[in-house]
Amino acid sequence: MSTINWLFEINFAIFSVFVALFLTELMGGVLLLLAYERTKVKVLPYIVPIWEVTGTFAAFWVVTADFAYPGMLIPVASLFAGLIAVFLILFVARNASISFAELISKRGWVDERKLYQAYGLATILIGVVVLIVLSAIVSGAGVNLSVSPPTFSLGGWVTSSGSLLYVIGVVVIGVGLAPVFYDVAPLRRLSLFLTVVGVGIEAGALYLYSSGFLSAYFLVPALLTILASLLYQNRSTAPIVSHKLVFALVATIIIFSTSYLVYPTAFNGGIGVDSVTTSGPMVGAFYVLSVAGAVFVGLLMALYLTAVHRAARAPGSPASSAGSATPNSPQT
Repeated sequence: MSTINWLFEINFAIFSVFVALFLTELMGGVLLLLAYERTKVKVLPYIVPIWEVTGTFAAFWVVTADFAYPGMLIPVASLFAGLIAVFLILFVARNASISFAELISKRGWVDERKLYQAYGLATILIGVVVLIVLSAIVSGAGVNLSVSPPTFSLGGWVTSSGSLLYVIGVVVIGVGLAPVFYDVAPLRRLSLFLTVVGVGIEAGALYLYSSGFLSAYFLVPALLTILASLLYQNRSTAPIVSHKLVFALVATIIIFSTSYLVYPTAFNGGIGVDSVTTSGPMVGAFYVLSVAGAVFVGLLMALYLTAVHRAARAPGSPASSAGSATPNSPQT
């Protein structure tokens, strides 16, 4: 293994893109739940096609992860089997609700608003499940690697210092950045406050997990996250940071900069990443798969994000008109 574990770096970069896309969905879900009527013209034109892109990138990451860590994917899946089962149930609910919402406007007591809000709720709950898994991989909270097979206890995770704060911090950051990505100008001031609070909560969670997590490396994602919200406060820079492609790229960089939390060791020192990374012919196959996927999926995603942003900014579009409207109290 070379000094730089390129398989880890590339796979984590793919993971970062997937999480960035999923976070944009999660932020849209929050807005649909809290203020459906006032934000639907901003949110729906984006999420209706992007949910399929997110799923594609998730599959792309899982496949490349299997190539990079062939001996770890199944054991880790077994470790979090219960949470993965909940994830899959919510994933089906998410996909079903948004699929039906695209096809019907109203049928009996079911209408597109209820379906889109069901999609939003399912997406948020999926996010919570994913955060539990990620925090356990980072901190080892609730995980017992000393037995065979290793076990995970949700009760042990909950009672571990920092676990609940970890989830709350990310959710608050997501709520704070939602107005930035979807360009909901009336929530501009609230965005900065929530983003700063969320970063502070996340810093506290990492410190409670291990003081080593709160190192100088943390400054990169923390400052970039706050900077995104800060730039949105200024009318001249707001269009730049709320550009769909720009925001997605910044979010990907932010997530990628947290790789120090799981490298060179995951589970808070429990497993060395280099020791479980593949070698031999699989390395070449990994590179070919990664390059092919990045070219096809990545290019199409970039084109889509640019097209959505331009459509939303076009004169006379509902989203463009909604952005300049003066808000009343949020409607739920």
